[in-house]
Amino acid sequence: AITCELSKGIKTYRFSAGIYEIDEQLLVPERTEIVGASNPNDMAEPTRSPDWGTQTLFLATRGATDYSMHYCHAKDMVKTRVGFVLSSDVAVRDVSYQGIDTIRPNDNGALCGGAVFETKGCAENDCKVSDVNTGGSDGIGSVNVTVENVRLNDYYYAEDAFKVGYAVPGNYDCRTGNFSAECCFCLPNGVRSSQVGFWTPETRNPEGTRNVVVRNMVASSTQADGINLHGRVVGAVVEGAYFQNAGDDTYAVWGGASDPEDIVFRDCVAVNPGVLRPNWYGNCVATYGLKSVTFKGLTCRAPTLEHPIPSPDGGGVQIGLSMFVFQNSFWATYAKNNSIRIEGWKFETLAGAPYTASDGSMNKPEPQKFAWTRSENRVVAPYYVTSTEQVLHVVAVQ
Repeated sequence: AITCELSKGIKTYRFSAGIYEIDEQLLVPERTEIVGASNPNDMAEPTRSPDWGTQTLFLATRGATDYSMHYCHAKDMVKTRVGFVLSSDVAVRDVSYQGIDTIRPNDNGALCGGAVFETKGCAENDCKVSDVNTGGSDGIGSVNVTVENVRLNDYYYAEDAFKVGYAVPGNYDCRTGNFSAECCFCLPNGVRSSQVGFWTPETRNPEGTRNVVVRNMVASSTQADGINLHGRVVGAVVEGAYFQNAGDDTYAVWGGASDPEDIVFRDCVAVNPGVLRPNWYGNCVATYGLKSVTFKGLTCRAPTLEHPIPSPDGGGVQIGLSMFVFQNSFWATYAKNNSIRIEGWKFETLAGAPYTASDGSMNKPEPQKFAWTRSENRVVAPYYVTSTEQVLHVVAVQ
């Protein structure tokens, strides 16, 4: 059953326990709340599945299964992607979602979205490429968005867990970067998921996306990133998130040249980044251009890898580099007065044993050793700056 109530200009839709099928990218109107039957997460045991009979579950009935499909370049996101696009003054809480994507399409290799929850903006990762917007929206950045107490891609996870990290035969021809001819993860991994958990796209307006809160979001898997704040984002808080088994970076700030600022990730956990494309790409936390960000009380559980796959662009490795990786790629521009604060961290093996600086290597990663770097305030912390072309002001406090 679904009820609707209008109070103080906010329309609240309440969904009773049950399964609600979704087959499109749905634009949620402004001043709307979507509320489920109960909180699906016990943050003391985030991997413990709820009693699904007591939960509100949105179940995708379509998904990305074809590597060659038009995903970023499609002309209609409503019919291409599945999930929710959140307009301004929208809140979603106490719901679960299960995607059925089993592959990351080739044209989503640089990431254009495909999240369970997106805000309004451009369908491509660069607005100049097309005039298509997320969810058929106007592409103007959303303001005042809250998503809390949600659980992603866990309904089928018990059935699919054995496929996580499985070596799919013929899937690792990544030698030249001609991925339309080579099979570099062109075969499905079979782990039913969404592409991303939460995504803010580039926007049609210079003000971008503002005042975003993501709280107590749990995901069992994603084909690409866990959470990625892309473009111009001002005032975002991600707290209490638990993401495991991403196919890329778990938590990312991808500002490009748009100077995202006042971004806070607090008390979040990342487990096994990159594993849905094993040995290829992904770290617990990554940035690609920004003005200011704070990472407070984050936990990263990641393995050292014996056989990471070299990138065809120079032969470097892009997975298992460090806990925090500050990238210079994908148009990353760091403001002259940039501020990056790391306030407390736990960096651990998948079994929970701590990594220390003596286990790793200074300033750059080495085989089966994570990079550690001395910050501006002379604290050695688990981070890696991939280039000296830009000056990054990193302060670390343990």
